[in-house]
Amino acid sequence: MITGPMIKNPASRDFASSAPPSSGFASTGNASNLIELLMSQAERAGEQRAFTFLGDDDVETSITYAELDRRARSIAARLSRMARPGDRALLVYPSGLDFISAFFGCVYAGVLAVPATFPKPRRPMPRLISITKDCGAKLALTTTASLAMFDLSLSPELAQLHWIATDETDDAVNGWERPPINGDDLCFLQYTSGSTSEPKGVMVSHGNLLANMELILVGNGVDRQLGENPARRGVFWLPAYHDMGLICGILGAVYEGGHSVLMSPTSFLHRPIRWLQAISKYQAEVSGAPNFAFELCVRKTKPEERAQLDLQSWRVAFCSAEPVRPETLERFTQAFAPAGFSSESFYPCYGLAEATLMAAGNRGPGGVAVKRVLRAALAEHCWADAQDDPESHVQRMVGCGGELLDQRLAIVDPHTRLRTNRHAIGEIWTKGPCVAQGYWGREEETQHVFRARLADTGDGPYLRTGDLGFMHEGQLFVTGRVKDVIIIRGRNHYPQDIEHTAEKAHPALAYGAGAAFAIESNNQERLIVVHEIDRHHRDTDFDDVIRRIRAAVADEHELEVAGVALIRQAGLPRTTSGKKQRVRCRELYLASELNLLSHWTAAEPAAPRAANGRAVHGTPIPLPRTNRPLGEDEIERLGQQIEDWLLQWLTNRAGTPLGDTARDRAFAEYGLDSLAAVELSQELEHSLDVKLSSVIAWKYPTPASMARYLAGKVGGAAATSGAGPTALRKRNAAGFARLLAEIESLGDDDVRRQLAE
Repeated sequence: MITGPMIKNPASRDFASSAPPSSGFASTGNASNLIELLMSQAERAGEQRAFTFLGDDDVETSITYAELDRRARSIAARLSRMARPGDRALLVYPSGLDFISAFFGCVYAGVLAVPATFPKPRRPMPRLISITKDCGAKLALTTTASLAMFDLSLSPELAQLHWIATDETDDAVNGWERPPINGDDLCFLQYTSGSTSEPKGVMVSHGNLLANMELILVGNGVDRQLGENPARRGVFWLPAYHDMGLICGILGAVYEGGHSVLMSPTSFLHRPIRWLQAISKYQAEVSGAPNFAFELCVRKTKPEERAQLDLQSWRVAFCSAEPVRPETLERFTQAFAPAGFSSESFYPCYGLAEATLMAAGNRGPGGVAVKRVLRAALAEHCWADAQDDPESHVQRMVGCGGELLDQRLAIVDPHTRLRTNRHAIGEIWTKGPCVAQGYWGREEETQHVFRARLADTGDGPYLRTGDLGFMHEGQLFVTGRVKDVIIIRGRNHYPQDIEHTAEKAHPALAYGAGAAFAIESNNQERLIVVHEIDRHHRDTDFDDVIRRIRAAVADEHELEVAGVALIRQAGLPRTTSGKKQRVRCRELYLASELNLLSHWTAAEPAAPRAANGRAVHGTPIPLPRTNRPLGEDEIERLGQQIEDWLLQWLTNRAGTPLGDTARDRAFAEYGLDSLAAVELSQELEHSLDVKLSSVIAWKYPTPASMARYLAGKVGGAAATSGAGPTALRKRNAAGFARLLAEIESLGDDDVRRQLAE
């Protein structure tokens, strides 16, 4: 795989995969790789801000193109003393600007960057270990503060890596020599699995990146809308290790010579309004996210907050990485039209990591193409126009654009490998310079996925996306997946990994007898786990089994289980050869036809809200109305009230009977994921009128410990006359809580997803 000093494409291609055609965008020049790209931007607009990171405390930190070029050279000079071109380096960073310098430092050294999820502090790091083994990483780059938080003794594989804190690197560039890189050389590995086992690294070349960024630029129509050589402004909260966050939020800005404002995923999840406030403040033209983010903005913002926004500048609101729902886009438009947002700005598109990022889109935004098709036809793997049929018989679908530049699409029968007829649904195949080079170290899978050819003409090679859909009037409509990948909040999860995690949660669960899948509820995808109970454990406490499954999946996959069905042994539907039929299992679950022993479902994801916007999970917490310090007895009484509120919250949010909640049981044992933890901090903020860390449930992991902390905090707040959230935010801005708030994110693969892949 290594040819000369650089890593080359593992196989020749039938199409050009080097530099993209020029769009006439003056800032891109004729760069054939990312080194030339950044160097040309540093020379052209060195003192222009390239990136600004907006912290949770609203503090801005920025870096110019010249500073980024200098930092990249400095890091590259240091890397070149301990690594060869082609070596792999993990990038393990919290949200911030350090990741960007490290990524370009790797590029400048010819080292393959491997963006990785930032792990929880002082916890096992199974995903990092899996990626390390898969790519054979030699180095790991991070920050000084982060390195101090990792317990590398938990993993010999990670301990043996050469860890480098890049924020300790000075700006001296002595010793840096520019490596001989061209468009065919690999640039980085994008790991697609959102789970902990068998991650797959997509090999992305410099040519792939440049071609895809040109595709995005032309598709978004930014060059036509903003004029020649604009300084495009964008706002992004997607994590940098996610392909959408990396390419749209970071590399795309460099390609266009623009300015990106970045924020942490946790910052968005904690207060979705902050994303929109940043777009309003910086008058951003480009921003986007998976479908769930737009839905969350509608659900988690109040009219008085929306009234303060100015979204007229938002010209490209891309939506991708998971099914795009017309209902979500309509609700978002209705909610934010008073702030100047136009439905014409929406830009649904289609992509995946194996195609670098974007694979299909329109030429510029201009509204949403919605098609009404019959549900019954979709079930038969074809599509038919809905005429005057009842809405209950109709599925509304959003068009994701079509072919752009040299990227081509085909709808193919996955079994015959022939193009489908006009009304048939088939697998989406794509070819062109954006298609990546394959999976690292997986030649057989690479041949199957990246080297497909049509059976009759031999046309190819095509990328088999694993997604199903059809084309109509130049628009791609995605209907489902060939693969069983589960997409929740923009992140991809492999069901077999979730099933493996669930299976280990309790000895009563039969070996290899579980199925995980997603169902739609309240316009959101929610995870369901079905599992057989071993016949020798029929007397087991099924409630305990369900609790353990939820806790294990939340801990290992950052996913909240919405339903668990325990069934009799041999009750899982299988093929004649013994393979699991997940689709059939989902059908039986929805039809209530499984042979159940026990069944649990969570409450609907959206909590009801009072007129003032506060959640109404339970009785409001009565607050002390005094400016004097609270006495010990008063704090103790308040602590008990908060504890009672927390137990009631768990009853409603986690679907756990009140009698089964316990003051000293960790929140994680109730199967709550990171989004639930963020929602808890939000509701406590509303109820107690104090500023809290979005990961307070990690620092105070039980109702009892959290109640004690909050009672003391409120008691102190009461003693500060007029001390509102602003004063409290300043008082709590430093320290470990803020650091933790920066590290919790959506998880992998992705935007996300989520988000994302």
